[in-house]
Amino acid sequence: MRSKHNTAVETVVLPAGLGWWNLYFICKIALYTQGLIDFHALENFTFAACLLLPIRNHYGKVLRQIIAIPVAAVLLHYDSFMPPLSRLFSQFDQLLSFEFSYLIELLSRFISLKMLLAGVAAACIYYYMAKSIRVTSLVLIAIVATGISTLTTPPVATQTASNTTKSAITSSNDTSNAALNRYLDTFFSTEKSRRTQFPNTDTQSAPFDILLLSVCSLGVDDIKLAGLDDHPLFQKFDIVFDAFNSATSYSGPAIIRLSRATCGQAEHSTLYGPVDPECQLFHQLEQLGYGKELILNHDGVFDSFLERTQRYSGISSAPFPHTGVAATQKDFSGALIYNDAGMLNAWWKNRQTLDNDRVAALYNTTSLHDGNRILKKPTVFGVASYQQRGNTLFDELATFLENLEKSNRNIVVVLIPEHGAGLRGDKMQISGMRELPSPSITHIPVAAKVIGPNLQRSDAIFHVREASSHQALSQLLANILEQKVFDQTHFSAAQLSSNLPQTAPVSQNEGSTVIKVNKEYFISLDKQTWTPYSTSK
Repeated sequence: MRSKHNTAVETVVLPAGLGWWNLYFICKIALYTQGLIDFHALENFTFAACLLLPIRNHYGKVLRQIIAIPVAAVLLHYDSFMPPLSRLFSQFDQLLSFEFSYLIELLSRFISLKMLLAGVAAACIYYYMAKSIRVTSLVLIAIVATGISTLTTPPVATQTASNTTKSAITSSNDTSNAALNRYLDTFFSTEKSRRTQFPNTDTQSAPFDILLLSVCSLGVDDIKLAGLDDHPLFQKFDIVFDAFNSATSYSGPAIIRLSRATCGQAEHSTLYGPVDPECQLFHQLEQLGYGKELILNHDGVFDSFLERTQRYSGISSAPFPHTGVAATQKDFSGALIYNDAGMLNAWWKNRQTLDNDRVAALYNTTSLHDGNRILKKPTVFGVASYQQRGNTLFDELATFLENLEKSNRNIVVVLIPEHGAGLRGDKMQISGMRELPSPSITHIPVAAKVIGPNLQRSDAIFHVREASSHQALSQLLANILEQKVFDQTHFSAAQLSSNLPQTAPVSQNEGSTVIKVNKEYFISLDKQTWTPYSTSK
């Protein structure tokens, strides 16, 4: 019997060859076969070869392992469909402002419990297999075989743009880089010449207010995923846009694009520069006698939202105060978010005391932003939290519209989300990530309602089914002015929407562009080369 003082310490010896790095390649090949990542065979084989190079010096082996870990992480990112690392680093300062609980939530979206369990199981299987067979040889063969399969996989079938939109088309069946670049250049060239003409002030009659409900993180796909598509809110509107493109997936650019709705869609690179006053919606409305107001249900500090809105949107006034309104949520950084009904009702009560007979107001709410916590239910997060917050917001907006109908005042209300939440996620972005302006994020639910005492709609709710964007809203407002809707007892939703401009789906963030060519989406990260954008999870 061995003495307890002489008991040998058992150690786990790494298998020969690639050792535990075999598991790294096995997992990547498994993810590739499931369509979750791409696989660059040459780069992966080169990495494996470097790991197999004979090094006799102990410290040299240790140094290789230390270097290999970050290289493996970068290579995994390269094989993934995720946005470039440069975009992550450029927003690192914003990540530092996130609460720890939200960072953990984001991490859980990258690595699920199911993935962890599968990884542990794979590690156990590999450990026992490595005792009896040369796993490294099989892995190297698998890398080569996978590389051959990537070369023999037929390209994704794509088609060119149809002529259903009026902005730009490519030549038949040509989706080469050159053709798609020409498509984009033609699109922006055409958009530069588009203008919305408002009627002369002399033609105005009955005054009315304009309220733009700018909702952060509300997309058509989010509504469906959260089960809110049957909510009665949208039945209260007169005009509904079925194919509206936000053209961006970030709040700051979204507000600027809305504020420039009187001109065609601009390139992202021009948003923070000088702009023709004719392209500024609020400037045009000011020329028609409208006062301008800004209401936020948040402090506007994150990403300098308030500062940039005041500088670039044409509304330089201070936002309506939060005084007397209860906070119901806190955002991902810990800042308070105030009750939507409380903010809107307080503003409307104050509005009715003003002498100005025409006011154009922009209300921005972040109640649906990813990472928000309901103060009374701080442990609810993810889709369940979004569903609760969305249902509350929809209920409050529906009630607010009913109150407006009882107020005996003329007002046009436009629901215009900034962008979607990306609640579902896809191969290129996890849930809640909006670095790339994917179609599930930029397809937003937009609707308009005309409210006045004794004013009735003479037809059914009109659905604008053509591809459209912000300029369609400015034209709609111009039509309401031109047709002197509030001088009448009835109006036609179809007639108000008869000449709305169409805009092809083109979306941009800094460093990324997504276009739709017929029924296929393409993405470019360098303004030169294009790849199909997979919308599947």
